[in-house]
Amino acid sequence: MAKKRFISLRTKMLTCLILICFLMGSLSVFSVNRIASSIVDIEYKNKAEQLSEAVANMIDPDDVIELRDAVLKVYDNVDEVIPSTEWGSDAWNEYMAHYEGIDRLPVFNRLREQLRVYQDIFKVSCIYIMDYKTEVKHAIYLVDAAYEEACPPGVVDSFDDGIWPDKDNPIVPATLTNEEIYGWLYTAAYPIMKDGEVITHMCVDVSVNEIKEKERNYFLMTVLTMVALTVGMTFFSSRYFDISVIRPVKELSDTAKNYCSEANNMEHHAFENLKRNSNDEIGQLLSSMKQMEADMNSNIKEVIDAKVALKASQELASKDALTGVRNKTAYDYEVKRLEAEMETGDCEFGLAMVDLNFLKKINDTYGHEKGNISIKCLCSLVCEIFEHSPVFRVGGDEFVVVLRNGDYKNADRLIRKFNDRLEQIESDNILQPWEKISAAIGYHKYNKNVDRNVEVVFKKADDAMYKRKALMKAERKE
Repeated sequence: MAKKRFISLRTKMLTCLILICFLMGSLSVFSVNRIASSIVDIEYKNKAEQLSEAVANMIDPDDVIELRDAVLKVYDNVDEVIPSTEWGSDAWNEYMAHYEGIDRLPVFNRLREQLRVYQDIFKVSCIYIMDYKTEVKHAIYLVDAAYEEACPPGVVDSFDDGIWPDKDNPIVPATLTNEEIYGWLYTAAYPIMKDGEVITHMCVDVSVNEIKEKERNYFLMTVLTMVALTVGMTFFSSRYFDISVIRPVKELSDTAKNYCSEANNMEHHAFENLKRNSNDEIGQLLSSMKQMEADMNSNIKEVIDAKVALKASQELASKDALTGVRNKTAYDYEVKRLEAEMETGDCEFGLAMVDLNFLKKINDTYGHEKGNISIKCLCSLVCEIFEHSPVFRVGGDEFVVVLRNGDYKNADRLIRKFNDRLEQIESDNILQPWEKISAAIGYHKYNKNVDRNVEVVFKKADDAMYKRKALMKAERKE
């Protein structure tokens, strides 16, 4: 009978200990790294999608149509489209020469400056407008807000892979790409709409190069820390076996096994809460585990701080750049919140629609800058009168007030006050013509027995506003 190979308990203990340490460290490293990556990826993905939607809703669709038509007129009449993959070639230069002069159009420069303002405010890599030709897999640049190496109007990206918009779903969700030139980017596209029709798409690139680099560095650091801790722990723990080794190791092992069963989006204190005062290698191992846990907690805190910063950026995306009040995106969120309240059966609110008169006349006579002053003057008056209610700019010269609490109860008095202030402003000869604002207002209070949803309340308030506008027009003709 063959003699079995002798394996000492010390060897068995070391083997078992090494395996435990490896599994514990691997689970901790990979789980925390994956959690951190997942949280950041979701936040940056949402940021790209929300910013593309916000900017698409803030841009003037008429300017976009004018520029789109100018670019597509050339695109539709060239004999052959040369894609950007041949950038710099003679054929590409000859193709791009057809678009000469478009980048000098006033509408091109106006749109580019607007996009650069949003690009600087939101601190993203690039904002640009593209027209998608899904049937031929062409994405045509209309205007690129990049300060360096911007794609000129008419550049065509052609590729078969990726996500393209379609008629049923024109929204292009954020996708993560890693290109040699730009690195890691989240790119999202949201349709620019007018009268319910898709004009073209607003695109946003959000760089995640810095966060990816931090993830790589942290992963390497934690792996090296795990290896060092494992080596040190096996060396010191090999001297002890029974009370001095097995029990402490079992305690550490049990802690490690339960470590990843806790919530992964918060700090852990499992190792910190272990109370062992032994002045030996096991005590050193425990200290090392506490340090590793502290490092992980520090990383999680950085992720949470990044999430808070992204939330602040999202709040900025819900703010109207011209007036400072909330924008159409914020109003859409408010509608969802109101409808959630309506489902509870305990909801008291009203909507007031405010529309500026003569904006086109002011723009045509004095310029768009004066028109913007008129919009801001009206916004200030609305906020002054309805000081206890949120105000939203939902269109170029349209505002919605969600009447709540005291403003809801005193709606008639406040609207009379609003109209009286407009009359005072109109008769004030000190004011400039664009400061003598004129506006129509109408409102409707939600009736749970009649109104099915917020859209019905909005429509009734809008109808009331247009009745007021018609009455004002009739009075001016008398």
